[in-house]
Amino acid sequence: MLSPPTTWSAEELAGLDAASEFGSGPATAYEIKFSQYNPTPGTGRTGFLPVPPNNYPFYKGDSRYTPVVQPDGGQLSGYVTPGNRLEGQPTITLTVVSELHDPSEYGSTRGPDGRHSGGPFQIAVSPKMRVEELRRIIRDAGGVLPALQRLSYAGKHLDDAQRTLEQYGIAYWHAKFPHWPLRIRKH
Repeated sequence: MLSPPTTWSAEELAGLDAASEFGSGPATAYEIKFSQYNPTPGTGRTGFLPVPPNNYPFYKGDSRYTPVVQPDGGQLSGYVTPGNRLEGQPTITLTVVSELHDPSEYGSTRGPDGRHSGGPFQIAVSPKMRVEELRRIIRDAGGVLPALQRLSYAGKHLDDAQRTLEQYGIAYWHAKFPHWPLRIRKH
């Protein structure tokens, strides 16, 4: 035997608008704010947070990511095209340490058989470089395949291959703590 469908009175439905499970106010638990960094709030394109992505105190003006809104309302991502765009850019020197490999399995020393060894090594990279390009440099300099590189720096996991090192804050933290290594982590 089927039970009758649940019905709600007008008073019960009005009570849902007055107070949500997150506190008093409308059913949305976030404040909708339009800005140049979040032109479409609440759509999932930049998330529900009132703070836009990469809104760290060390980002200034041009280095903060500002989405490009197309005439049809679509947004371009922060994708940066490859090429010789890094020529003449300032570089930083990072020490690469692998938690995944033994020092005899990676490093800047290359044997006659083409195998790398020597353990931790240093690379010079541009902060404007994408993580994808960084992985290729590590492959060429230290012999670690890009598919095995789960990178982290200063506790941040560099999982998005299309973001730049600057967007992850590596240039900022490297200026303060140049001895911190770029790690190839196990997990």
